[in-house]
Amino acid sequence: MKSCVWRCNFTTNCRFCFQFPLICDEPLKSDELDHGLVLKLSHEIAALEEGKVRFSIDAGVIDRLGQELVARQETAVSELVKNSFDADAELVTLTFKDSDSIGGTLILDDDGDGMTRDELVNGFMRISSTSKIHNPISRTFKRQRAGQKGIGRFSVQRLGLSLTIITQVADSDFALVLKINWDDYQKDSNLLTIANELEVTKKVKHKGTQLVITGLRDKWSKAAIRRVYRYVSNIIQPFSLADVVTTENSYKGNIDPGFKALFSKQDGNSRPIKVADQEVMIYDHAVAEIHGQIDGSGIGVYTVDSKKLDINEIGEIGNDQEDSSVPFSKLKNVRFKAYYYIYDGDLLPKMHSTSIRKLAQREGGIKLYRNGFRVLPYAEPGNDWLDLDRSVRRRTILPQHANINFFGFVEIKDPDNFFNETSSREGIIENEAFIQLRNFVHRTILAGVLKVAAVRNIKQTPSQVKDDNGNYEEISVKIKNIAKTIEELEREFEEDSGGSKKRGKRKTKVIKDAIEELDALHKSELKKTIKERSMLRVLSSVGLTVSQFIHEIKHHMDHIKSDISFLISELEGNKVALERLTILDSNFESFTNYTSYFNDVVSQNIIRDIRPQNMLKILKSFVNSMRADASKSGIELLPPKFSKDWLYTKSMHPSEWSSVLFNFYTNSKKAIQRAKSNGKIFIECGEENDLIFLEFSDNGDGIELGEEEKIFDEFYTTTSVGSLSELDHNTEILGTGLGLKITKDIIKGYRGNIRVVSAKSDFSTCIRIEIGKATDKELDEHGI
Repeated sequence: MKSCVWRCNFTTNCRFCFQFPLICDEPLKSDELDHGLVLKLSHEIAALEEGKVRFSIDAGVIDRLGQELVARQETAVSELVKNSFDADAELVTLTFKDSDSIGGTLILDDDGDGMTRDELVNGFMRISSTSKIHNPISRTFKRQRAGQKGIGRFSVQRLGLSLTIITQVADSDFALVLKINWDDYQKDSNLLTIANELEVTKKVKHKGTQLVITGLRDKWSKAAIRRVYRYVSNIIQPFSLADVVTTENSYKGNIDPGFKALFSKQDGNSRPIKVADQEVMIYDHAVAEIHGQIDGSGIGVYTVDSKKLDINEIGEIGNDQEDSSVPFSKLKNVRFKAYYYIYDGDLLPKMHSTSIRKLAQREGGIKLYRNGFRVLPYAEPGNDWLDLDRSVRRRTILPQHANINFFGFVEIKDPDNFFNETSSREGIIENEAFIQLRNFVHRTILAGVLKVAAVRNIKQTPSQVKDDNGNYEEISVKIKNIAKTIEELEREFEEDSGGSKKRGKRKTKVIKDAIEELDALHKSELKKTIKERSMLRVLSSVGLTVSQFIHEIKHHMDHIKSDISFLISELEGNKVALERLTILDSNFESFTNYTSYFNDVVSQNIIRDIRPQNMLKILKSFVNSMRADASKSGIELLPPKFSKDWLYTKSMHPSEWSSVLFNFYTNSKKAIQRAKSNGKIFIECGEENDLIFLEFSDNGDGIELGEEEKIFDEFYTTTSVGSLSELDHNTEILGTGLGLKITKDIIKGYRGNIRVVSAKSDFSTCIRIEIGKATDKELDEHGI
């Protein structure tokens, strides 16, 4: 026997060569050793070792992980954008080519640090790499890395059939080109034996990475691209406001210039068209920009800039509203930026006013970012953490300054953890630092608003009057510290009781003004409460009617069921009549199941307290109750999918989930009827980022592009009739346009989120709910 491929000294009786006698010589005859073959042999030889067993990895795991870890379009794209952020890129551009149909191309190009060969091989190509865990801060700009789960490569597999990576670093003279064909990763083959082509070539730019994803698995319309942009822009802070050179960033080049994403669409050989970026969306149309900053000593400084109104104002704000030189004792290194919009008048083009205002209703307000990442629920729809909406209702200050008049964010650099998140991950603990933060931002924004109003000669307060020239007289508006409750003021008064009478009178006046302000707020809230109670009376009357109907019909149903059973026994010999009775019996059984669900809902209203809700129990009960009705309608109600067995929401009323699910179900039935398809409805529930999520999917006719947000507006419906005569001939389920509005109000009432997301394969529509999970304290209180 000839020499062994392993260069051992045995020429006869070699156990390994005895097993593989035909391949021992061939690898040595080649000029280049076939490492893939050697690797394959190594695994096969290791498998022969008696008494030891090793894990092996099937190549099909790539496909499975791609579908399960990154099931949705926007998640996949956001993971890739996060990688650019982590690589200290300033700009990432995403170009979707020929993406109106399946099979297009996505090119992602960033100007980040790029990857060395070691980073490419042991980072990107290493499944579940821990490099970002060991290095949580980026090299150049010291960013807190956004991605830590090592699922970037699964994102590109989810998006397309093949991937080409072109990457280069600043201190290298060449670029690396890696090509991956995801079809090579077939089931029943060894993952470790599949090789991908890696080339060394000339650099195409100084540094950065380009991903070319071909054979896109999904269509990408402009609406879908904008939806992903909004998703991405909500995850990562738009840009850094920091302008102080630290000891770590000792030269100007290391100051973080911020991070931007630009999304374009290209058809054929035409030039790419910008679909979404900051300028396209809103920022160019702002009336003014308001900046605020608190330095390391606690001193607050603000600027108001407006090219349209020629404003360049600089001022100071202190922790004491009477003295701007008093520093904020608990605030350091805090910055914010707000873009201010006025929707009436000629300051905003008419063609943009409606679209920007509509966007502001969904995305407006001042968001909060801590160490580079968004903190919820601040600036979510309905959240008024800076008391801007409440200030408008009080009408102490008249110029427009509600949340929808702003797009902006607060940046907190918090290495010492002065701002800690609550245990439920729903906001920041309201300690003294957070109270001072709210004070600073609120008062600074109003200072900017009043400056703009003064330049425009707009009335600022109810008592302000015009002079002889028709200009409103100058006033000094003291913007009250929103954190000063009456109790706090009284405590200060008691502490200063030994001081001068003058100081005591000043404290008394402050308390009096605060009471008057609260009284005005009380009257405003009372009007709102009366209006809401009127609506509740209407809904209660409808609920009582439904309850009475269910109660009365139960007796009739028992008699009908008895009569059907009697007729079946009496007409046993009549084949035709018996068949019709069997159908009637089946239909009545469906009706019974259907009404039993509403009977349970009505019964639940007897319950007055709220408690954590078990989503497994709720969903299984709902599906079991609706399955017969769905089957009768030609719809397959698939078994719900749960990511885990322990899924309890925060304390809610059980009937609220009944209302939510039934609204989703009836909407899906209507959509499936319009599509005339073999209907499917699928519900998935799980836990993600300390939130319970529920996704309701159907394969109906889908939602028209641009209508994704409108479906939650009151009285928006796709099914209605013009008269009672049309009602008699309409076989489609009719909508009132209130179902999804009520559903949204329920979810938002618990600080949850509800939105339309991209649908998974085989479905056309998916609505996702995210709501807080039950805390340990809640579970203990209810004995769960």
